[in-house]
Amino acid sequence: MTMLYTITSTLPPTHGGRTKSLLHRIQFLETQLGQTSTILTTNYNANYKNVYRIFRNKKLITDNTVIENIYDWLANYKLLEEPVEPKLFRKLPIQTKVKIRGLEAVQEGDSVKYYKDQTYVLFRRYYTERQVVKFEDTINPNTQKIAKRKSFTLNGRLHKIDYFDDVTAIKTSEEYYDKKGNMYLKKHFMNDQKNQLIDIQHFTKQGETRIFKKEKALFTYYYNHVLADGSIVFNDARLLDRPLIECENNIKRILMFHSNHLQDHNVRHSYKLALDNHEKIDKYVVLTDYQKRDIQSQFDIDDNKIEVIPHFLDIAQSNHRNAVEDQFCFIGRLASEKQIDHIIKAFDMYLKKGYSSKLLVYGDDKEGNLNKLKQLVRTLQLEDKVIFKGHTNTPKEVFPKAIASLLTSRYEGFGLSIMESINCGCPVISYNVRYGPSELIRNHENGILVEKDDIEGFANAMEMARNIPFKDVKLSEKFSVEQAFINYQSLINDVTHTMNN
Repeated sequence: MTMLYTITSTLPPTHGGRTKSLLHRIQFLETQLGQTSTILTTNYNANYKNVYRIFRNKKLITDNTVIENIYDWLANYKLLEEPVEPKLFRKLPIQTKVKIRGLEAVQEGDSVKYYKDQTYVLFRRYYTERQVVKFEDTINPNTQKIAKRKSFTLNGRLHKIDYFDDVTAIKTSEEYYDKKGNMYLKKHFMNDQKNQLIDIQHFTKQGETRIFKKEKALFTYYYNHVLADGSIVFNDARLLDRPLIECENNIKRILMFHSNHLQDHNVRHSYKLALDNHEKIDKYVVLTDYQKRDIQSQFDIDDNKIEVIPHFLDIAQSNHRNAVEDQFCFIGRLASEKQIDHIIKAFDMYLKKGYSSKLLVYGDDKEGNLNKLKQLVRTLQLEDKVIFKGHTNTPKEVFPKAIASLLTSRYEGFGLSIMESINCGCPVISYNVRYGPSELIRNHENGILVEKDDIEGFANAMEMARNIPFKDVKLSEKFSVEQAFINYQSLINDVTHTMNN
């Protein structure tokens, strides 16, 4: 059987659409097509095995899914270890008492500051609800700036030391240690505001020192050693395009595009390398026909090299809704490109027509936009009408109660929330932007498409959805699990066929 790999920069426990999509695809390939995968990550996380455990407990991956990390490989697989719970008569994890002889400890939650003769000299952060140090900072008593940071695993083992300039407090080097205390990697950085990497030194098990000037060169080195000849490699992270392209092994490269490759009609820098090197790429997988047409209008890429495989789900057989309330909803990140202020302004116009609906806004605020949005709500005197609900893990409970879900993005990669909303029987009002809305929404059947940035038109669409309820809101079968099976089977067969010829 052909070996399948998925390369990605990171697998965070709390993740967004890209990670959710790749995990969904990997599980689908295994359960539906019998194709198991190995995931290769390139970020540093000495507690990755705890992440793997979280993913398995949440059934985001199966027991057959293999996950490996470049730093564990560089450490000769002596970095990562299973987190151990504190137990009587057991040495692990290594616990550290808060008190230090000769120092005054001032504790606040998981953080402790240490003073010697009233001079701040040490700082510790403990793992939450564990007497295990997460990191320990040595403070220069003269400058009161950090001089050194030691980082520890969930088991209390030292895994990394960062060194800082005494005056500027800029990081100058990083040392990486395996669980036996051996240093296997060291990085040096410029002592200036840009703090750019100077080099990476890898101390191999053979006693050699390999030097890399760029992190991506280290990634290529990794792929040259671990990606088996004849394997198929899915890449979901544009950061890794160059290392994958420069990998010398006989592999098949599939680039997964999750986002819009354009910005203001120009190709985004992060996508240009991938699209300029199409002779080295075996397949591009995009989410919409619209994006495929745009790519081919700008790049001379063969039609058979670009596959359109949209996101997919189990399509609901019945979308009859009995509990619709007088409210609209938005579910997504509170990010600038989502232009949620357009939703609020359109909602204000809608209310001025004599309606008393509510607007529920769900989503994480990772860019600091929430306060601006709340200020807009106060300015428009909508505090009792616009309710910020924070993150939700249960969108299937939100969509069925809304008149419609709303989207005013500048751009989308696909619009996963549109698909989920329609599948719950909740129509979507959306700006008609690249990419996704025009392929998911059948205008005036399962939603309404509004010209981009037309706030007044959006308000009119809200009034229309409020007064003329949509009937039989459905998702097209092209987004079904059955169609995804056909799409991915064809993709694997096609790439395997070209490999054998």
